[in-house]
Amino acid sequence: MYGLAASVRYIVGGLPCGASARAILLCIVLTLVMACGSQNEAAPDVSLALYGTETRADGETLRISDLEGKPIVMNFWFPSCPPCVAEMPDLERVYQKHKADGVEFIGVQLVGLDTVEDGKQFVNDMGITYPVGADEDGGIVQAYGITGFPTTVFIDRNQGIARKWSGVLNEEKLEELVAEILN
Repeated sequence: MYGLAASVRYIVGGLPCGASARAILLCIVLTLVMACGSQNEAAPDVSLALYGTETRADGETLRISDLEGKPIVMNFWFPSCPPCVAEMPDLERVYQKHKADGVEFIGVQLVGLDTVEDGKQFVNDMGITYPVGADEDGGIVQAYGITGFPTTVFIDRNQGIARKWSGVLNEEKLEELVAEILN
């Protein structure tokens, strides 16, 4: 990568603009090159104790490795996060549409501002049917490098992280990103 960086620095250095503009361009180009040329990072194999939903028993444990061969949409959220609340109906609709395709949805609640009981009540009130559980010690959030909420991680069939999306997702964008991990 050092050879590539030197080549890009040489090309960007010859552009007719100031040093700070060249530095910004260099960072952008290197980021794009590294993102395009890298393989999917392996999804950490974490386990999550689930809330009781239509599809799972309360306290049932779900491991990412148990879902090998299936695309996964993992949404990080918490009940008092307005953007998290806003996207939940769209997540449920897209889950209902694609569960027959083998796509697994998992909701991971950050515990802190809200309790586990708050999360269970929220999931029940919203009618969420995909598996959801609490990350009580923050270990899953840390393992996936989550820094903002909501964040949704798209995991391919080979358990590689295909994409991380920070911010609210609407139904149209979710459909587009789910299609990427289905292919």
